[in-house]
Amino acid sequence: MITRYAGIALTFSAMFLVVMAVLVNSPMLFYMATAIIVTLAAAKLQAYLAVRYLKFERFASPAVRVGETVTVEIVVWSERELKRPLVTVRDEIPKRLVRIQETPSLPVAPSFDQPIKTRYSFRPMRRGRYRWERLTVIASDALGLVLSEKTYHTDPVELVVYPNPLPVNQEISPLMGWGASDLDSGKVQGAGLEPRGVREYVPGDPLRYVHWKSSAKRGDSKLMVKEFETGSGVTVNFILQRTRDTDIGDENFSTFEAMCSHSLFLATDLIEKGAMVRYGQIEPPGMSFQHPELRLREVRELLTDMIPDEPTSLASEVSQYQRETREGETVVIFVAVQDPDLPEAIMGWHGVRVVVLAYDSTEYNAKSTTKPASDPLYLARLEQAGAHTIHLPRQERLSQ
Repeated sequence: MITRYAGIALTFSAMFLVVMAVLVNSPMLFYMATAIIVTLAAAKLQAYLAVRYLKFERFASPAVRVGETVTVEIVVWSERELKRPLVTVRDEIPKRLVRIQETPSLPVAPSFDQPIKTRYSFRPMRRGRYRWERLTVIASDALGLVLSEKTYHTDPVELVVYPNPLPVNQEISPLMGWGASDLDSGKVQGAGLEPRGVREYVPGDPLRYVHWKSSAKRGDSKLMVKEFETGSGVTVNFILQRTRDTDIGDENFSTFEAMCSHSLFLATDLIEKGAMVRYGQIEPPGMSFQHPELRLREVRELLTDMIPDEPTSLASEVSQYQRETREGETVVIFVAVQDPDLPEAIMGWHGVRVVVLAYDSTEYNAKSTTKPASDPLYLARLEQAGAHTIHLPRQERLSQ
């Protein structure tokens, strides 16, 4: 493929000389045109061979958080003893992997006897799981007259981009369940309470009171917890607005991305303090009974995979989820776009503390025609239904 200006100029020059050689019957002009044509043919052959008979291996970090730098290293081998000019390797990254500050890989000269490395980097701005396997090699001849490229299929590389926690500077104040809990007694071992024995786990028990040694001895997958003189602890349920067309924002940041980041921050804080955290929309009940460290990893995976494409409304999900909660629990609802039926759905929730974290969708897209959940009149309706409302303004990611 002749794309360089010099190559195009030489091509037209050769055609012109051929025409003139025929018109004036000049062998000298014909020889000159032939020399140019041969030069272009040799250049095209060299560029053609430069991008062929190559082998690649790619290395990248398996997982990062949103905004962290990803460095991808590509190793290039030549399968033939060819003297090649410099080639450029361009990875075919999925378009849905939104990224910034991408640095191109440096050109390399593949060698037959030893591998040559090149690398590039970028910062992913969207959580999710990404996989790609294609790359394109671009090269020209030594004179830079002809450009050639070839696409290769390599071993796939997988990259997991986890959400980046965003602080919530408002107090959620969950209910303390039936008795003392780590949230009011602190994270000090023992919490100032005297244990009186070990019993089977029941919903509502703090995860840090699980007696792992006794649980392992049972061998029947049932957990055992240390029993104290006073009762159980805190359970917090998170519900995110996943209704289709309620994710407002641009390719770099949106309301649902903010929900996932805020939710991860709150869940991490609560789990570390011994509370039980549940995402009943997308996981079975038993998932919340894991060891705290394992539970944190599970929450991060859940939020990485969650997609706002549900056909049902937020109010419908809230009404359905009411059957899975008990008195004394706390429910935190994240909402960006007004759901007119949500206040009525919350009104029927008895014995449960409901906290609504509301977003202003116009802060994420000024041209959005949706009704933002942060509207004072809508927040007043939620308050009348018994919910405690908190307006969360747009907050840039910490890593930007």
